[in-house]
Amino acid sequence: MKRVFVSGGSGYIAMYCIKILISKGYYVVTSVIDKSKINIVKNSLDKHGISFENIDFKILNLLNDEGWDDALKDCEYVLHMASPVIPGNVDEDLVVKPAVEGMERCLNAAIKNGAKKFVQTSSYAAIYGKKSKSREFHDDDWTDLSNKKLLPYEISKTKSEKKMWDIANGSSINVCAVNPVLVIGPSMSGILSMSNRLTVKKLFSLPLVPDVSISVVGVQDVAKAHVMAMENDAANGKRFLLSEKTIKLKDLSYILKSAGFTKVPTLVIPNFLLKFIALFIPSLRMIAKRLGKEEKLYTKNANDILGWFPESADAEIINSAKQLYNMGILKK
Repeated sequence: MKRVFVSGGSGYIAMYCIKILISKGYYVVTSVIDKSKINIVKNSLDKHGISFENIDFKILNLLNDEGWDDALKDCEYVLHMASPVIPGNVDEDLVVKPAVEGMERCLNAAIKNGAKKFVQTSSYAAIYGKKSKSREFHDDDWTDLSNKKLLPYEISKTKSEKKMWDIANGSSINVCAVNPVLVIGPSMSGILSMSNRLTVKKLFSLPLVPDVSISVVGVQDVAKAHVMAMENDAANGKRFLLSEKTIKLKDLSYILKSAGFTKVPTLVIPNFLLKFIALFIPSLRMIAKRLGKEEKLYTKNANDILGWFPESADAEIINSAKQLYNMGILKK
């Protein structure tokens, strides 16, 4: 039975990956930050009819060397998914340091143990901050770290992935990166994912909808792409931008409205009015800069190399809202 190491096993995407891996007959070794997370993973798998006989748990810290080499012993594949997701303008050390150092610890342990393949969960955040003002994005675009307007999360994902490629280029291990856009869908554990909290919940709090677009992809399709990249030798040395579609917030609102969520706003605020308000409310200035602009993403590597063609994210958008509703966070 082939062994796969999955870092951050209690994470949003990671749990779906573990579900797929166990269903496909792999033995999974996964890391969690503390013992309390073990039961979260076990209970989540049990609710989805997945046995946890072929899974082993390790307590590991992204900022501590202890245990990494032993945890990855005999693992043929590695999915490195553990990385902090803290939005906003926070202290860089809270995000960048664990993201970069944690990746180094995991990758170095994989190399030391002779792992065949290392797949890193990177992000669209490591792609969209390029120098060009073009709104078209491809697999090989890179965020420009000299951009002073980057947020710590964007810096963390870019630095972490760049470091992976630097280390891998001097070793014999095969690596690839998965770069999803905003990931939508309910969590297996019932614990709110950051993407759902920031998108669906935020949308319900708005009185009017700004004329902006976001790119989305379903969480289950992202998990499938990780395993596909892991198993496919043609994925070696590649980056995989993942997106199902780019959608205007007003259209996302109508999807939710059609599913019975009447509280969601559908009236669009005029661009001139939002720009005026943004002069006095700094938090709206980023939105004001994106008004009326629509990005175009090309997922060529995922389509051509992996044969990855995602399902519509509409159902995942609705299921996210339903999960929030069942938790008493949203009202219909």
